[in-house]
Amino acid sequence: MVLTNYFLKKEIQKLIRKASERPHQFRSLNEIKHIVFICDSKDWTIIRGCIEKLKSLNKIVHTAILATSSKDVPTWYSNYMLLRSDRDVDLLGFPESAFQKQFYNLPADLLIDFTSSQSSPLYYMSLKHPSTFKAGIKYSEESVYDFSIIPTEDRINLRFLFDELINYLTTINSKTGD
Repeated sequence: MVLTNYFLKKEIQKLIRKASERPHQFRSLNEIKHIVFICDSKDWTIIRGCIEKLKSLNKIVHTAILATSSKDVPTWYSNYMLLRSDRDVDLLGFPESAFQKQFYNLPADLLIDFTSSQSSPLYYMSLKHPSTFKAGIKYSEESVYDFSIIPTEDRINLRFLFDELINYLTTINSKTGD
C-alpha cells in the first residue's frame, strides 16, 4: 500500500533533469539484439502483439509489466517481470530493491517505455536503466527519451505508435561516415 507518491515524483523529476547527461547511442533495428519493453497490464493485449513482432525479427525481448492488483495480471503469458503496485512497492511508491536490481541487470540495446503514467514505479526504473538507447511516448515537454513518439490524437493508439517506431528504426542508418 502506497501512502504517498510525493517522493517518487520528486525523484523522477531529478532523473528527468539528469537524462541529458546519460550516455546515448542511437541504433538501427539491425544493430539491436536485446530489447526491454515496459508497459501497463491494461495494455497487455496490444503489447503482446508488439512483442511477438519483435521476436519474429529475431530480437530478444524482456518485458516488465505494471499491474495494479492480481486481477490485472496477464495469465496467458509467463515470460515477463511483474511489478504489482499493490504489493511490490514500498510506502513511498518505490519498487522493491530486489525487483529493481533484476530489472537493471536486463541487457538492453533499446528500452521501449509504453507505460501510461509518468509517476509510476516502472517509469522511475526506466529512467534509471543503463540502456543507452531509450524510446517512449512523449506526454509532456520534458524530453527523457532518445526517440520520443508523439501521439497525434487524444486517444493513444499503441499499436500504431509501435509500428511507427519499428518503421523509423528500420529506415535509420546510425553508422555515419563508414
